[in-house]
Amino acid sequence: MKQLFNKIDFEKIYYGLSLLLAFAAPLSWKVSRVIMVLIIVMRFIQPDYKSFFEKIKTSKFLIVLLLFLSYQLLSMLWSQTSYAQSHAYFEGYLLWFAIPIIALSLKQEYVRHVITAFLLAMAISEFTAYGMYFSFWTIHGHGAEYPSPFMHHTAYSIFMAFTAMILLNRLYSTLYTLKEKLIMGIFFLTVSGNLFISQGRSGQLAFAVAILVAGILHFKLRLKTLFLSILVIGTLFTFAYQFSPMFQKRVALGIQDVEKIQQGNLSSSWGIRVAYIILGTDIIKDNPLIGVGLEDASASAKKYLDHDIYRFPAYFKQLLPTMHFHNQYLMTTIQTGFIGLMLFFILFYYFFKLPIKDEELKRLSILFATIFLVGFTTDVYMTSGDTRTLFILFIALFTAASLDNNNTKESS
Repeated sequence: MKQLFNKIDFEKIYYGLSLLLAFAAPLSWKVSRVIMVLIIVMRFIQPDYKSFFEKIKTSKFLIVLLLFLSYQLLSMLWSQTSYAQSHAYFEGYLLWFAIPIIALSLKQEYVRHVITAFLLAMAISEFTAYGMYFSFWTIHGHGAEYPSPFMHHTAYSIFMAFTAMILLNRLYSTLYTLKEKLIMGIFFLTVSGNLFISQGRSGQLAFAVAILVAGILHFKLRLKTLFLSILVIGTLFTFAYQFSPMFQKRVALGIQDVEKIQQGNLSSSWGIRVAYIILGTDIIKDNPLIGVGLEDASASAKKYLDHDIYRFPAYFKQLLPTMHFHNQYLMTTIQTGFIGLMLFFILFYYFFKLPIKDEELKRLSILFATIFLVGFTTDVYMTSGDTRTLFILFIALFTAASLDNNNTKESS
């Protein structure tokens, strides 16, 4: 049996599965999950575990990643909820084990191919979204009023923001022909437009910050760079406001939300987030070090709301425990305390330090982290289905780009 497995070209299998995962990520969370499970199963089938773990030791980032992941799973020991209640988070974090497997199995030259497969799938998704927007067809009963074909609009906005950054980054690169850049330029404009006809304000905010960071990465931190970046952002948002009724509506709703919050009324999208911050702060005060455990946040929310010490709208008592806390930093601290939050920041510290020699990919890795770190202020994108797939895939790709998988020693 071992001789049979030794004849299998696992490198090509992982490459093929990575391409499939990149293509499936924007189109189907369920298919993506199956592919990630297959990747993990293949690692169990593949012989030579010792070599695999030796390779992990060469990457400080992968060591910290596994430490963070292990601590998240360990927090189930002090969670008051049953496995049946917390299994979604538990199983979701298990999928993270696909990261070191892809990272240590994928050659650097394959990384661009996988990213291109992702762009192709995003082009299909965008074509479908524009068809919905112009009322050519409907998906799940939605059309022009909700042009998000394959996932929730908040997650889709993060996908679009990152896709725009991939394209913008490639437009700056010297590796592509004029014809290729023309196609990518058109794609950048259409995906940016798609971002502003959708309802995802999180992605729009992340997009704006990423444009500013992109300007600094490519032209250094200068007053002129900041001015031009802000001018570009302002022009894009002004143009979007003038021509996108949906964007106008979302801006108006945002202003209304702020006015309500100032009046003490939290019955709004942003108001709910403020309520979660108030509630989460109290939970953290009582469980500062190790938190309440994986996915015990909802049970804790219900317990605190039962005390009736908050001046929230009456329906919040039933509503808030049914959802997550809409903030990755807050959710991480509630579940795993300041130890978990510290590991979270250490994880990103080592991610930023990944020794990626390819300048285009290095810049893209920073833009990727920027989009997620901004998005984390509004939702739990690291642990939600669609964006978790995006996170796992590209964390793995950027780690692979930092390693020589013919000689996997990582410099530090």
